[in-house]
Amino acid sequence: MYQIYTTEAIIIKSTPTGEANRLYFLLTRDLGFIKASAQGVRLEKSKLKSHLQDFCTVHASLIKGKEMWRIISVETIDQKPFAKNPDKLLVVKNIFSLLLRLLHGEEKNEGLFDSVYAFYNFISHHDISKDNLKNLEIIVVLRILYHLGYLKQSFDLEAYAQGSDLSDELLSTFQDKKKLAITEINAALHETSL
Repeated sequence: MYQIYTTEAIIIKSTPTGEANRLYFLLTRDLGFIKASAQGVRLEKSKLKSHLQDFCTVHASLIKGKEMWRIISVETIDQKPFAKNPDKLLVVKNIFSLLLRLLHGEEKNEGLFDSVYAFYNFISHHDISKDNLKNLEIIVVLRILYHLGYLKQSFDLEAYAQGSDLSDELLSTFQDKKKLAITEINAALHETSL
């Protein structure tokens, strides 16, 4: 008997496998970063198909197979409301691409999940100017690097790197720290050889 795990998840990416399956890259609250297969999801009759879209947030029920996780049921939380805004969509793609580069293996990291989830909700449900959209991207990269242990301690950036809350005020006050943040991000990415 397999144990069923149900967790909040962000669908970072998916790729087709076999004749009708897909492999999903999920950032989850309870299991960390995992790869999970959905059997027959590319068939027209699949009940999971409409829920398992790239860049969506979901409640997923999974079982651990011998070789990989399998998605057995899913319920949509949010269906990428930013998709019609090309500027927002680009920021989401950039953040998710960075996660794919940095995350390896399953390791629960609630701080990382909370930061990425807060970013997802904020970009989905707020009007954001182009300047603040760039600030948002940089802050989220800082937070990802911080939660993965790549960012060195910086008192000047602490308030931006360590929290998960986002607001228009936070994005506006970040403007003065932007140059320092980019320098720290580049140094951290250089040290990781990515």
